[in-house]
Amino acid sequence: MSQSLKTQIIYCLPTPLVLVSLVLSAQTDGPRTSVIELRIGSGKLVNGVPDTISFVFVNTGESEMRIPPVSPCLGRHSGKLALRLEFSPAGPRGPGKGGGCAGWGDHPPGILQEAKSWKRLKSGKSLTVSYNRVELSVFEQSPGDYEFWGEYHPPKLTEQEIGLLQRAGIDWASQSLTSRPLRFRRPN
Repeated sequence: MSQSLKTQIIYCLPTPLVLVSLVLSAQTDGPRTSVIELRIGSGKLVNGVPDTISFVFVNTGESEMRIPPVSPCLGRHSGKLALRLEFSPAGPRGPGKGGGCAGWGDHPPGILQEAKSWKRLKSGKSLTVSYNRVELSVFEQSPGDYEFWGEYHPPKLTEQEIGLLQRAGIDWASQSLTSRPLRFRRPN
């Protein structure tokens, strides 16, 4: 492992103040960077608002990543997808927020066996999963402004299971993710 040390000196004129910042960066010969990004897309629009939402996992890193099974609810070995909504009605009703989950539980085999079935994403590839809004417990249909965003929460694995995956060299979507929002307006 090699380390480099950077020193940056900033002179603020006209006062003789000197600021010093130190940045320590470490370089290793370990695995390449793995990054998963969550995006959402809309399906067919009904009265200006999507009836279907697609969650898109994009591997923006350099190495293969695995995506555990996902559902609108968290299972022990499945990730949770949630659609969030911030709604501003066109009429006198007050603004609302929405989102929820409905889904299933699971009882898979051991984590290493289960990981064999996880979707594999090579660098630059994506995986798309789509749901109707009602499957995601987002029922709002009123005229107004809609802002949707997606969230992914990884499975609730034990420390032992996470250690087994790490020792086996399996990189997976282990961090919570939030997409950028999509905005729509349903006319009166």
